[in-house]
Amino acid sequence: MGYFCGRVKDYRIKMPVLTCTTDYGLKDPYAAMLRGRLMTRFPGWRIEDISHNISKFDLLEAVYVLKTAYSFFPPGSLHLVDVGFAPKQDLNAAPTYCVTRIDGHWFVLPDKEGLIPHLSQVINHPIQRYPLTVPQPLPGFQILNWLDGPVGMLIQALESSPGLEMAPEPWAAPVQDQSTRWIEEPTVIDGVLVGKVVYADHYGNLHSNITRQVLDQYANGKAIHILLKSVRSNENKVEKIHGHYHAVKDNDLVLLYNAGGYLQIALAQDHAYNLLGLRINDRVMIERIE
Repeated sequence: MGYFCGRVKDYRIKMPVLTCTTDYGLKDPYAAMLRGRLMTRFPGWRIEDISHNISKFDLLEAVYVLKTAYSFFPPGSLHLVDVGFAPKQDLNAAPTYCVTRIDGHWFVLPDKEGLIPHLSQVINHPIQRYPLTVPQPLPGFQILNWLDGPVGMLIQALESSPGLEMAPEPWAAPVQDQSTRWIEEPTVIDGVLVGKVVYADHYGNLHSNITRQVLDQYANGKAIHILLKSVRSNENKVEKIHGHYHAVKDNDLVLLYNAGGYLQIALAQDHAYNLLGLRINDRVMIERIE
């Protein structure tokens, strides 16, 4: 009896990726409802979660998490963000969403008073808005109405034409976003580079808005002091950025760059957010040693 050995063809199809970032949490059915609707309406897409544990109504946190993560996904991915907010101008207005394209990635984001997250280094990045009224059969879950309408239209267009560079009509033509950035850039004040804490992760590590590129440009090859307002006063001045979490002993302070290139403040084996007393928006200051 003989056996035939042949090479099995790889019939796997490369599916476009659609990610979700929300403040729904994992206790309630909302994240499952969103994923279920996406899987049902768009079976040709691979649905992945970035996070459903964004702090309630915290679009800044959502921006930071998404900005850190999106470049790890393949170009052509679509990133869906739904974080609740209350319009200030018209309390009865339904949430709306806008679309932008950055580095070959698509983003669908809450259009919060004309603001979009600072996901790009380009100032006044072009965005597209939907000019028509979107029916609201599900008033308590607006994103599902958009998936059945203009956002769903975009997803289907991308599936058939992956090379699209603009959302199709009736999405409006791109306009320059003139709004303030949500993730503020560090600034130099009296010769000191001033940034701030913008995010605390599950481990208690504190992430700043200071990137390696910004810090290197500021330092210009000179030694630096990093100044913190920690309750552990002996660690309010740091002179070294480390390569990894275990470069120091026990629960000593360690500063390093995270995978997104942002300066991170941590304790080697403990919870920096609890023990250092630093909070979101607290300053992180860096001075050159001349």
